[in-house]
Amino acid sequence: MSYYEFNSAGFTPRDDKQVNLFEDFKKFRSIFGTPPKIAYLRSLARTRPYTRTVYPPGWRFQ
Repeated sequence: MSYYEFNSAGFTPRDDKQVNLFEDFKKFRSIFGTPPKIAYLRSLARTRPYTRTVYPPGWRFQ
């Protein structure tokens, strides 16, 4: 897995700490494989009470 496969927006690490974290992520991804979609959804559901919307109240998409 190369850097551009991590994120479609083109993740580029800025310092050695980010490079090390990314290398660890790639190592775990190669060992355990890609998690199923339900694992991502469960982790998002756990963070929902702690996240705020960036849209003002009453805002509607047109």
